[in-house]
Amino acid sequence: MSAAGVFVPSALILPRKRMNPLLYKDAPNGSFPVISDTGYMNSHLFIDRLKHFVKHAKRSAEDLVQFIADNDTSHCSLPTVLFCRENHITFLTLTKNI
Repeated sequence: MSAAGVFVPSALILPRKRMNPLLYKDAPNGSFPVISDTGYMNSHLFIDRLKHFVKHAKRSAEDLVQFIADNDTSHCSLPTVLFCRENHITFLTLTKNI
């Protein structure tokens, strides 16, 4: 969500082998349902999530947008960094201090 109250519709990760439209028929408009064998994010699904973000975010070379994520290994990959650079996204991961 931006400071102006604009938000990107949610991504829904469903633990399935095959997609069933009944699982997301009542989801908010614009939701992005994806399936994962484990029900967890992986680096390929994360790139798909970023593509969904790009469709909705108003970004340009002059007006970058920021995407904040946790420090999960599925979020921290070279393809993620390259995708963000190509699409004018400032990517920030949060780390946990121990």
